[in-house]
Amino acid sequence: KNKILYISLTGMTEPLGHSQVLEYLIDLSKENEIYLISFERNEDINCIQEIKDITQSSNINWKFFKYNNSYGLFSSLKQVLDVLFLAKDIIKKNNIKIVHARSFIPAFIGVILKSLYRVKLIYDIRGFAIDEKVDRGRLTKNSILFKILKKIDKYIYKRSDHVVTLTHKSQNILCELFTLNENNISVIPTCANSSIFKLMKEEEKKVFKKNLGFNEDDIIIIHTGTVSGWYDFDKELLLINELMKKDIRIKFLILNKNEENFINKMLKKYKVCKNRVCIRSSDFKDVYKYLNISNYSIFFIKQSFSKQASAPTKFAENISCLLPSITNIEVGDMEFYIRNFNVGLLFDLKNLNYEDSSNEILKDFDKIYDEK
Repeated sequence: KNKILYISLTGMTEPLGHSQVLEYLIDLSKENEIYLISFERNEDINCIQEIKDITQSSNINWKFFKYNNSYGLFSSLKQVLDVLFLAKDIIKKNNIKIVHARSFIPAFIGVILKSLYRVKLIYDIRGFAIDEKVDRGRLTKNSILFKILKKIDKYIYKRSDHVVTLTHKSQNILCELFTLNENNISVIPTCANSSIFKLMKEEEKKVFKKNLGFNEDDIIIIHTGTVSGWYDFDKELLLINELMKKDIRIKFLILNKNEENFINKMLKKYKVCKNRVCIRSSDFKDVYKYLNISNYSIFFIKQSFSKQASAPTKFAENISCLLPSITNIEVGDMEFYIRNFNVGLLFDLKNLNYEDSSNEILKDFDKIYDEK
């Protein structure tokens, strides 16, 4: 068996970590010996035992640290040191041959481990990390720190034995910027486990929909996960408002943890009818039920250079539940998938006409309904 050390800043107790790390490792652990190091958030700490049970049943050797980013760069340095000391022992005791690093900081650790122990390094980029910090206003392009991080990033790419990226767009950019060999880059979009994100029977849908307080003929548009950060929740609410004006059946379902106060402030700001909005939280294993009773999933992502390397996890989950997506251009390979496979609607956030867009959505809904 291959002996692999997987390092992730994303926690396994988070929905993203569960979906995009743990589910993969469970399958890979059937033919490989997996050692996993992750960082878990305080708000998800009540799920630790559940993840312990899963990893133990799959023979995944899991160690974790508590995530803390209170001190910026110093927090990152502590994360690096914590993992280095732990990884050193794991590699020596278990004769690890491969380190799989998920994102920039784990990859920086991976380069050090490669130099010390001659392990192979897989750099799983998950996006253009340094450019994301610029796009979010946490770093400026003219700063010394930006230039240093960019040089480190380039060094990591050059030293990596293989690179995993989420989109074909980012693969082309990497080949051009760093003259990487295309054969050393694998494009693996975010995926969903079809045994978890599955279809429900019509009768089950009706019961679940009714239990949430919806009418049978309601048109439900759902937003799953966080509404802040990269998401343009403002534009989503403006479009939802326009849809609600045009059709009394439109309801907005928000599946979210820990942001209810912020969501309510935003609903008040844009005068969205609270009686037509449902805010819920859910365990990872039950998210599919909410997707099954919905008619569309909406997620507007702020358009930027760094987002060319992104593949929204919820898009794969939607597809698995046969749920059309309402999203925007200039995000990874979304245009390719939606235009070629007819799995949703695309809009340009820079030139978004809410009246025309709402008409297009309602027209699409009528078309789908007529086909059924």
